[in-house]
Parts: sequence; C-alpha cells; structure tokens
Amino acid sequence: MQADIMQADIFDVTMQDFQTIIAEGSNNKPVLVIFWSNQCTICQSLLPTLEQLQREHANAFTLAKVDCGTEQQIVQHFEIKSVPTIYMFVNGQAVDGFAGEQTTDVINGFIKKHLPDPALALLTDAQTLFAQGHLVEAKATILQAQKLNHEDNQIKLALAQIYLALGEFEHAKPILAAIPMADQNMIYHSLVSELELAEQSSQTPEIAALEERLLFTEDKHPIQFQLAIQYHQAKRYKEALNLLYGLLCDDLGYENGDAKKTMLDILATVDDAVLVSEYRRKLYSLLY
Repeated sequence: MQADIMQADIFDVTMQDFQTIIAEGSNNKPVLVIFWSNQCTICQSLLPTLEQLQREHANAFTLAKVDCGTEQQIVQHFEIKSVPTIYMFVNGQAVDGFAGEQTTDVINGFIKKHLPDPALALLTDAQTLFAQGHLVEAKATILQAQKLNHEDNQIKLALAQIYLALGEFEHAKPILAAIPMADQNMIYHSLVSELELAEQSSQTPEIAALEERLLFTEDKHPIQFQLAIQYHQAKRYKEALNLLYGLLCDDLGYENGDAKKTMLDILATVDDAVLVSEYRRKLYSLLY
C-alpha cells in the first residue's frame, strides 16, 4: 500500500490505493473522504479538526484525504468543483456529503449520522454471548448497552431474557411490565410466558406454607430464617436478603451467627452488583 499512514485509519489517498482504502475499506466501516488543497485556507483548519474527530470516535470511521493538487484523476472522476468537499462512503458507495466550511458540531453530527450505533453493537455482542451460554458476560455487555441507550426496547427485552436465564426474575418482571404495546412482539410474549412459569416453579409448596405461617405466627424469627433459605434456593435473592436483614435488625447474633453467615454466603454468590452493594451496605451498618 502506497498511502502515507498518518495514524491508525487516517490516510493520504492516491489513485493507486483508492480502491483498497475507500471502495473496499468502506465495506468494513464508513470512510470519510475530504478533497482538499494547499491553497485552501479553510482546508488547513479543517484537516486537523477531522483528525481530532476521528480520534474522538475511536477509529469508528476511516479518514481518507485526497490532495486535489496531485490527484487530478480522482478529482476528475468525482467532478470536484470546490474545496473542501467531503463525502461519506459506506459499502463502496458515496452516500452523503457537503462542500465548504461547516462548524465542528455540524461536521460531528454529519459523521455520527453514518456511524453504527454503539449500543446496538453491544446488543449484538450480548446476544452472541447469550447464545454461547456465557450468561454473566452477556449480562455485563447488555448493561453497557443500556447505559448508552435507556429507551431501546430491543435492548430491554434482551436484558430481561438474560435475567430470566440467570434466575433473576425480580429484575426481569419490571422490565417486561414497562414494554409498550407497540413493541410487544413474539419475543416479548415468549419471555412473559417464561417468567410466569419461572414464578410458578419458584413458588414451591414449602415456600407457600412458610409464607402463610409467617402471617399468623407470633415467633416469626425461625420462620423468617427458614423462608429466607427457601427463597435463596428458588433464586429469589432479594426476598431472601430482605428477610435476613429484617431478622438481623432484631437479633444480630441469631442462631449463633448462622443468619449472618447465610446472608454473607448469599452476598458472595449472587451475580447482581446493585443488589449485593445495597445489602452489604445494610449489613455493615448493623455490624459497625
């Protein structure tokens, strides 16, 4: 390749490498092409701006610079009438462009319009990890996607699916309840059915009996402790931790410390950073 590589994915393009960098390269990611000239004052300030934007977007697009003073064949091919002229190439085709001076904000908006949505890219990664059975990694990835885009219901459904697979039903339920009717597709209805079955299976006869006894028994501590253990076994972690915390508020040394040990064991094994942080903080407030 004869291009002078200024840094990763920033090129001075010649006729010899035009096909490789722009036509073929834009099949992998967008390529922003600037036609510029040494005699153009605007170009002299625009070039470093584009390079800075390319770095800020973490090489999400390629910057290709065409010197109109030396690359007349490319200039004639694109019938460039003035400089600077900018084109955005995607999948081998020029899909958008503008000529003349623009503010940095306008140029950045132009670039963003043609870049892949990072949240949707993370969604794809999470779905791949989920399909491979890497549930913990899939959860971490989809939570990153949700931070970038809180409103996307496709991301919400993927998160609910992962929560269900991890047995974190209490987190999946509010997500599904908030999905608007317009987005209640086949995946949504499948997840709702899965949640209903999971809730039914988690409501064992033992749990139902203990819940009823808790309502009518004066000495509630033994029932709370047994029910917390049953909740834990049914992966109803928040309910288990809430019961144990209430028990420890009344008697920090209950059952010679077994209740405290059980709570610590649950906190050490549950893969829910927010829930664990909340109940560690509550427990430490009792201990110290």
